[in-house]
Amino acid sequence: MRYAPQVAWQIIDGEVMIVDLASGQTMGLNPTATWLWSHLDGHSASELTDEMTSAFDVSRNDAEKDVNEFIQLLREKDLIAES
Repeated sequence: MRYAPQVAWQIIDGEVMIVDLASGQTMGLNPTATWLWSHLDGHSASELTDEMTSAFDVSRNDAEKDVNEFIQLLREKDLIAES
C-alpha cells in the first residue's frame, strides 16, 4: 500500500493529521492509527499486523482486526493506493 498522491500529512503533538488535497477534508488519527499510518507506506496488511504485534502487547487476532478496519476506512476515504 501507498499513501494516495493527493494526501498530505503531518504529525502534530504526536498524532497524524491527514489532509485530502482533492476534497479539502481532514482527518485526525488517534495514537494507534498514527502508528499504523506511519508504518503503512510500502507494507501489506499482513506486514503491518506482524509489526503491530511486535510493537504492542496485542494478540495477532486483535492486531489483524485493527489493521483491516483501519485499511478499510482509508480505502473508503481514498487516502491510500494499492502498491
